[in-house]
Amino acid sequence: MGKKSRSSKKSKAANNGHSRVPLVSDINSNLSASSFTPPSFAAELPQPAEGWARELRKLEKELRDTHYQDAAIVLSAAKAARIMRQFDVLEKILTKAESKGVEIEDQKLWAQLNEDVAALKRVKTSVRSDSMKQIINGVMKEGMNVDKVAFEDSTFIGMNCLQFAATRGDVQLMEQFIKMGAALDFEASEMPYFSGIVKKPKECTALLLAVNGAITTRNVMSVVARGGMGGMGGRFGGGETRETYEGCVECAIQLVRLGADTSVTFQFPPGCENHPIYQTWHVWKLEGKSVRDVASLVGSDLFEKTVEEFSKMEHQIEHVNCRCGSRLPWKLCHAGKPTDPYYLADKNDEKGVSKVKWRYSPLAPCHCSTSHSRLGDPAETKKIHFKCCWDETAHREYYQCDKTSEIRVMARMANTPFHREALNSMNKIMQGKSEEEISKYMENAQQMMNDPEVVIASRCKIIREGGSLGMQTIVTGDNPCSKLCSWDSEVYAGIMETMDPDLSFCWKDVHWTLPKAELLKRVSEWNEALEQYCDSIGLNGSEREDVIKLHTASEFAPCGNVKCDKMETSVKQFKKCSRCFSVAYCSPACQKADWKYHKKNWCRPGTRERQTDGTPAGRTLQEMLANFG
Repeated sequence: MGKKSRSSKKSKAANNGHSRVPLVSDINSNLSASSFTPPSFAAELPQPAEGWARELRKLEKELRDTHYQDAAIVLSAAKAARIMRQFDVLEKILTKAESKGVEIEDQKLWAQLNEDVAALKRVKTSVRSDSMKQIINGVMKEGMNVDKVAFEDSTFIGMNCLQFAATRGDVQLMEQFIKMGAALDFEASEMPYFSGIVKKPKECTALLLAVNGAITTRNVMSVVARGGMGGMGGRFGGGETRETYEGCVECAIQLVRLGADTSVTFQFPPGCENHPIYQTWHVWKLEGKSVRDVASLVGSDLFEKTVEEFSKMEHQIEHVNCRCGSRLPWKLCHAGKPTDPYYLADKNDEKGVSKVKWRYSPLAPCHCSTSHSRLGDPAETKKIHFKCCWDETAHREYYQCDKTSEIRVMARMANTPFHREALNSMNKIMQGKSEEEISKYMENAQQMMNDPEVVIASRCKIIREGGSLGMQTIVTGDNPCSKLCSWDSEVYAGIMETMDPDLSFCWKDVHWTLPKAELLKRVSEWNEALEQYCDSIGLNGSEREDVIKLHTASEFAPCGNVKCDKMETSVKQFKKCSRCFSVAYCSPACQKADWKYHKKNWCRPGTRERQTDGTPAGRTLQEMLANFG
């Protein structure tokens, strides 16, 4: 009787399939930390002052200038490309150098670089398939939104690009999509479903599907090792299982290193609780648990350690990887300059929105044009973000919410002589104060400067209370070519307050330093805010027409010679001073006539990337503020 009872209980447990835990302790990932760190020779190289991305760009230019004939430059560029994991660039360098007969002294390293490229090509991936090349071309050149592309798979249906790549354990495909601007935690619930194919987990992300794939394949390998197939076929049963498992683990680790949300939970899709594909969920009781909770089931000590470390906000901000695929922290990669912010922390912990928004991928198509093409405008760009609107001349920063895939744009203020003078004045104020007082003062000042609403309110207060002098201090910078001091300060401040605080700016009619794309954006946004301001105060008729006529922003700049009344008739028509790039003239004659004043007050050696707010070099902040007394 007892024997029969024990047999019945054993049979019952086997039939349910929910209480037996497979022996998987001996099945673990072979991935090591070296898969996520730069090659060994990188430790022998000095860290570039402005990050590896700009270093590689500089070396690529030197390669073109020397026609790939300089062996030292060729090897330096190849090393930088390998550190950045830009294998397509690396292969191009290797191929061209060999075709030109360049002799490299370090043949061992050269052979290793060739092997790294070959090893990457041996890895099975869909990124080189014709269908994927078509999608990549659509995103990069035709304005297709990478997060809106739906994928079908034998496992789940209705997945977006990252979910598809993570489910298949296709690391190269996943990193390619992230390069193109895919949002890490975008669930894409509106994707179409088809009858007959199981739905993906409810509110899932790419990270959750990568972890699910790792746990499932680990379970299957255990079942196969004991002589069974676990009721699953395809890549989850057979020789590809280990490859898929390692791919899913690598995807999961890299997603966490990029800043993916580890608090996302396993939830059954409606009506699919008993589907065979979710058998593993019952075995391991995954329902309701987060990725963080089940990290130990993945079979990778490296994954557990990564999840633990990146769950701490301080560590995540310091070490989160750049989205270019380099697997380097932002500050060592595309955000290598002190003026390169790479994250934006929201004050409000809003549900369904990422608390930290990371900088938009530097290798994605630039939003200065694709943002229009995605909305149906045929305008497009072939430039990647890093080569278009990334640097200081862009004046705007693009951040991405990984949960909604929405792009948030922040206006950037240039670090100008005016601001540097303000910092010097602040230093004088701080003299004689204790370290604690200085620290508290600076902390409060920084918090205020990081709050756009506070900054706008402060500017508007100075403009309103100072009248023309306020306009001169905040807007014109005492530039004799500006006509804005004739504008009504109340109207000017009201327009600024009407704009989105994150994008609000001080309009300047001497906009010689603004890039064309940014200038056209500001003209459009200012004039739209002007109309809204007139609506808000109820202006109508001739009075409204007069206000709009006086305060409308123009994309045409005046000549930098104050004695010349010529205006541009086409955008960026006048040529800038080739020494400082901060003033433009209608003709060489006007530049010559203005040279004595310009040289004394304005002209300082600069570059095309230099920015200025129009504050003359000879005028101090104290002198300007003294006029308010």
